[in-house]
Amino acid sequence: MSTKLLHLACFMLFWPFVVNVSLKIVNGVVVEPHSLPYMVALESTINERTIRCSGSLIETNKVLTAAYCVYGAKSVSITLGAHNLDEKEETQLKLTSTNFTIHEDYEDDTHLNNIAVIHLEKEVTLTDSINTISTPTLEDLLVSYNDDTGLVSGWGRYNDTIPDYSDVLRKIEVTIIPYLACTISYLGQIKSSQMCTSGMQDGQNICLGDTGSPLVVNGTQVGIASYGSDFGCSVGMPGVYTRLTSYFFWLTRV
Repeated sequence: MSTKLLHLACFMLFWPFVVNVSLKIVNGVVVEPHSLPYMVALESTINERTIRCSGSLIETNKVLTAAYCVYGAKSVSITLGAHNLDEKEETQLKLTSTNFTIHEDYEDDTHLNNIAVIHLEKEVTLTDSINTISTPTLEDLLVSYNDDTGLVSGWGRYNDTIPDYSDVLRKIEVTIIPYLACTISYLGQIKSSQMCTSGMQDGQNICLGDTGSPLVVNGTQVGIASYGSDFGCSVGMPGVYTRLTSYFFWLTRV
């Protein structure tokens, strides 16, 4: 039996544990323009292929994203203060960076330690459309976030059948699911430094172009969108995220 078929068989077998989980910002709600001022749009070229991702402004000169988004890139294009990427909005600030710190143990094949910080050449001025988001504190290190409601946003694909990215920022609400439910779905490949979510409505979760998107709980970013199922974005598999509490000390060093 192929790995993909085994994935699907295990998912169906353990469906009660992962019922109503979906994968992408497919069917996401269009965000009120500039209501999520920490959101950052990213674009890089890796092996002659253009990669679109999202990130978050965590300090006035630092953008947090997934290592996948910059691994192998020479530079990354950054857009802050955006809602519609196809329009030249007055609120937008476009930058380029060649300075990023990728986690030293990032595994490109498994996407473990999928975290990176992009360093901006200068501090940006905070406005109503460009602002930072907080990350977990020392007191949060033992918090599991199980069953908490989270918010994920991005400019990624919004339909499995149409290969277009969203020009406007979209969001969905997700539920953080227990580690056991997620590791069963992914045949034991999920580690404690990762976390998973299910869409609160059918057909919702992260998808292509949403890698690096922040997972936010009660105004604090707790995860980074990492990957989903090979079967597509809306088949019912959990979305997988890098768990920020596992990288608290790493973030203090970069």
